[in-house]
Amino acid sequence: MNSLSTYPFPIFFEEWGLDVKDITSAWDNKGDIVIGNDVWIGYEAVIMAGVTIGDGAIIGARAVVTKDVPPYTIVGGVPAKQIRKRFSDETISELLKVKWWDWPIEKISHNIEFIKSGNLSSNLMLNLH
Repeated sequence: MNSLSTYPFPIFFEEWGLDVKDITSAWDNKGDIVIGNDVWIGYEAVIMAGVTIGDGAIIGARAVVTKDVPPYTIVGGVPAKQIRKRFSDETISELLKVKWWDWPIEKISHNIEFIKSGNLSSNLMLNLH
């Protein structure tokens, strides 16, 4: 922080006669938070500025995420740490190629039982591309 105070003066711009366009200068902005597809974020989890959450990741309840989370990884704790990967590296690679969330609704509907089942045999995965 460059300010002599941690008080967020620009947020209360009217009280201090400041310009509303300076609100974002009230905090150190480390970038956008980017949330991938098919991500589950637990109750009261906190994701810090500049963090990217990969596709298929799971963020545990009340976790404080300060670093990027790879795709299909489960994290939890304060600060959040990797608990485990949801699938093998090979399966994760295939899921990232399949990108079922980009499919037309008809294709999702036709494959909903496969998506829900968790049956990730490579023969089925190859037929879904």
